[in-house]
Amino acid sequence: MEFHQKFSPTIMETKVPEKFLKIINSIGDDVLSDDVKSKEWDFSEKLVGKVKKEVQIPMTDKDQSAFCLSIMKNACLDYLKEMIKLNRAYDWIKMSGGLRTPTTENINISQSWIVSQYPGEYNPWHKHSGNFSAVIYLKIPEGMNDEFENETKDHYPATGLIEFMYGQSEDFRSDTLMFKPEVGKMLVFPSWLKHSVYPFYSEGERRSMSFNAYYGVRN
Repeated sequence: MEFHQKFSPTIMETKVPEKFLKIINSIGDDVLSDDVKSKEWDFSEKLVGKVKKEVQIPMTDKDQSAFCLSIMKNACLDYLKEMIKLNRAYDWIKMSGGLRTPTTENINISQSWIVSQYPGEYNPWHKHSGNFSAVIYLKIPEGMNDEFENETKDHYPATGLIEFMYGQSEDFRSDTLMFKPEVGKMLVFPSWLKHSVYPFYSEGERRSMSFNAYYGVRN
């Protein structure tokens, strides 16, 4: 894993295993291909995306659910541990009474959903709820990378990318940070960190999964 700290908020970059991708994509294929199921599991009214299909993830298999939750919780735990090491987990230290060794028992996943994005669709600037948020890339259109590479010949290439923003633009500092989607890539960040997703125009689906989580201490 890699921790990006271009500005004060930290963004953790890592990868999910192939098994995770297969499970979530299988569920996504089933729901997204069925108009009845897409309507039943629709999550778009709670999101800001200018996207036709944004759905929750119905997990019916207990073993698959446990596996996926473990991946998600451990990613948040890795992030929290890094913040503790850097003495930046201020609210956690207050809440836990100084507990320096949290476990996955302290991590709770509150929401998870799939964003099925097609040419011209995008996500405007927004933030999430909870303590942690994450995005995991599940599918990328074949032509999107070529589209991005062609855009690098111009200025400010952004096609299909996610961009984070914090603070104001000042001399000698950056207030934005972009990431290029890759299948299996996971980004974990503070839920309050503003971000947006740029549209692409090549044919195909750009599918991602997002989730929100919070930490807590059991009595």
